[in-house]
Amino acid sequence: MLHEIDDLRQERQRVEARPPTEGAPPVLTVFDVDPAVGPQDYIRRVRTVLSAVLDLAITESFEDDDLPTEGIPDWFAAVSGATGSEVTEFSRRGMDRYHAAVNEKSWDLQWWLFEFDPDSEFRGWAWWDATQSRDGRVRVWTDSWGESFFACDELRWLLYTAGAEEVSGPFLADTPEWAQEIAGQ
Repeated sequence: MLHEIDDLRQERQRVEARPPTEGAPPVLTVFDVDPAVGPQDYIRRVRTVLSAVLDLAITESFEDDDLPTEGIPDWFAAVSGATGSEVTEFSRRGMDRYHAAVNEKSWDLQWWLFEFDPDSEFRGWAWWDATQSRDGRVRVWTDSWGESFFACDELRWLLYTAGAEEVSGPFLADTPEWAQEIAGQ
C-alpha cells in the first residue's frame, strides 16, 4: 500500500489522539496484546515510537542510505541494534517473545524505519487506535483496507519490544466493535 503524505499526517494525528468514530473505515483489524507492564505505559511506548517514525515519513526523502534517528526512543533504538546502549529488560523479553512467535530475526533500526517510506508498498496497515480492557489487555487497532492478511511484522516487532508478553492477530473487526470499546473507557 502506498501511504500518501496526507494519509501519513492523518495517521500521525491518530497516534496522538483518538480519532472520532465518524469517518472511520467500516472494517478495522485488531491485535490483542498482553502487556507485561501497565496498559497506559505500554500504549505510551508504542505511540512514542510511531509518532517519531511518522514524523520521519512525513519530512524525510528516504533517498539516503540512513535516516536520522534522533527522535526514536533509546530503548527502541537499542533493541533494534542501532546503539551500543544496553537493551532494557522489557525490550529484551519482547525481542525473545517476538523470535518465539514469528521465528524471524530482529529488526535493524534502519530497516524498520524504511518500512515507513511513503513510496514503499510493503507496509500494509495504518495506525488507527489503541484501547485497554479492564483486565489489563490492550487492543491495537489498524486500518488494513479490509484485508485480513497483510505485511505487519514491523508492527509486531514494535508491539513485542514495547513490552508485550503475547500478541495475537490481526483479526478483522467491524468498526462498531472499536466504537463500543472507546465508549466504555
